[in-house]
Amino acid sequence: MFEIKSRDACARICDWKIGKYKVKTPNIAIVVNPDKQIVTPRELKDIFGAEIIITNAYIIRNSKKAKEIEKDGMHKVYDWDGPIYTDSGTFQMYSHGSVKISPEETIAYQKKIGSDIITPLDLFTLPKDNSEIAEKKLADTLSRIDDARESVTSQDLVGPVQGGRFMELRAQAAQKVGKIGVDVFAIGGIVPLMEKYNFTKLIETVMTVKMNMPLNKPVHAFGCGHPMLFSLLTLLGVDLFDSAAYALYAEDRRYMTVNGTLKVDDISELPCNCPACSGKKPTDMKMRDIAMHNLYVTFQEIKTIRQAIVDGTLFELVEMRVRAHPALFDAYLRLLANEEYMGFMEKFDPMTKERAFFYTGSVSLDRPAVARVAKRLEERYVPPKGRNGYIVRSFERFAKSTKSSHFIVMDNIYGAVPSELLNMYPFGQTIVPSSVSQNLLCNSEKAINEYISSYKSYYPKFHILSKYKDTKELADFDKKPVDHILEARSILMYQYGKGAEKILTGDIKLEISRKTGRLRRIYIGAEILGTLRAEDGFFIPAGLGAERLMEVLPKPAYRVVVSDDAVPFVREGKSVFSKFVINADVDIRPYDEVLIVDSLDNLIGTGKCMLNPDEMMDFKEGVAVKTRLGFS
Repeated sequence: MFEIKSRDACARICDWKIGKYKVKTPNIAIVVNPDKQIVTPRELKDIFGAEIIITNAYIIRNSKKAKEIEKDGMHKVYDWDGPIYTDSGTFQMYSHGSVKISPEETIAYQKKIGSDIITPLDLFTLPKDNSEIAEKKLADTLSRIDDARESVTSQDLVGPVQGGRFMELRAQAAQKVGKIGVDVFAIGGIVPLMEKYNFTKLIETVMTVKMNMPLNKPVHAFGCGHPMLFSLLTLLGVDLFDSAAYALYAEDRRYMTVNGTLKVDDISELPCNCPACSGKKPTDMKMRDIAMHNLYVTFQEIKTIRQAIVDGTLFELVEMRVRAHPALFDAYLRLLANEEYMGFMEKFDPMTKERAFFYTGSVSLDRPAVARVAKRLEERYVPPKGRNGYIVRSFERFAKSTKSSHFIVMDNIYGAVPSELLNMYPFGQTIVPSSVSQNLLCNSEKAINEYISSYKSYYPKFHILSKYKDTKELADFDKKPVDHILEARSILMYQYGKGAEKILTGDIKLEISRKTGRLRRIYIGAEILGTLRAEDGFFIPAGLGAERLMEVLPKPAYRVVVSDDAVPFVREGKSVFSKFVINADVDIRPYDEVLIVDSLDNLIGTGKCMLNPDEMMDFKEGVAVKTRLGFS
């Protein structure tokens, strides 16, 4: 089982069931050496809350404890009540030059010692390998994975994705490993990239694999154990890391931070107050102290990342972390500049988030949410006809349109924004420092000219103002009453597309908050059409609203189609599980409000989408739509 519980960008918090155990991702598997344990597995669980460990079957086979582990199993010898992931010896083949074990032997041995997650003996593609060698190694690796799948039936099987520096081979590998039906995708051959700080190629490798593999499997960045990389790779969709670095660094008196590594002997003061460092001077730090500190930093970063995913602030965290090293920052800039990568990521990025969009620098302008806004305003929005247009050169939250006026404000990030959308995410939930010049972010003159050029036929007259208060000097300006019906119309367009505004017909009555003056509910006569959610301004359809959306939105717009087996459960208000989804509109994004229909396009419910359409078709576990209303 691998089930998404929360998400941000391509990152996801998932419940991953491994045999009888459950692990929360993103997570880290700490490397345990049977003969050399600076920190014991029991301490990893009790002190740090570790949920999974990784060990090396080849090293075990040649260790002092080999016979004991072969007899009693790893779980007993390691005193570990949790899943144990075993590597095969591939990295030793890379680092030491040879491994004296066959592919069949390593699978049998991992079974024998009680592994929960088994890794085939893949062939490590070296940076120096040419395309012919890399292709041959990949073919052999795929053959070994295929053979392993035949024999590994009671444990999870890892599918190492090789291909070296050749992205076309990486893409082929991801596709073919996916067809074999492995349980874990492990991106192999990336340690040399990290050692050389080639983070651009690292990102390219991860994105290539993510874009070509099934979406319902955990992704492991093999050999990635430094916390400075965790947030960025999690943003791309990596679910699992592994670390021997905590111990290897400690042996060399190297001290981890989220911004890089320090030599303990070069530090005048310890920049940390974790239990391993508290009250100590650098000269007090023994090898175990450093290892413990490295583990505290490692696990703290994983927790920080998970909370950022829940809050919807992972981009903000990444934009702080990537400034730790010029090579890392450059790689992030190249990621944002890649239209293919950002287009892929946009499909996974939630429509709305728990926290505000924080501007952390010019890099924030290239997030998927910004591109989504531009696309939706261009493709879905049309202004009202016959009103005077008032373009305000600054961001004016209190600029409200009336029956005779229509306000467009200049937003630092999003450009020309119709004022009636300012309560929607992300417009009303974006925070930019006041000292940042608007013209550095958005070319306001260009945005004004483009808006006028696009929509001049809609307006009898345009006024361009510096501030909203300048309307006092205009004789033809009518300040009241605020046109909340226009607000509802524009929100429906932006959220569902052109045509959705047609549900606003009949005896429309509005409920306005006395405290905030904001639109709260829309009624047709005495019957509620829907609610405007306070935190993000999105329209949540009631029964009548859903029925009307079905009438005005052409099939398959904003529909999730479920199998006949699921229909009675949805009608009762129960959530839609992904295994029952047979189709979904490609424009749906996570956290969209959707219409749930049967195979004949009959409305059976409404709900909040937890997955995008591609994920719904790939995942066989977990909730695809949290049902709000069921229709009998």
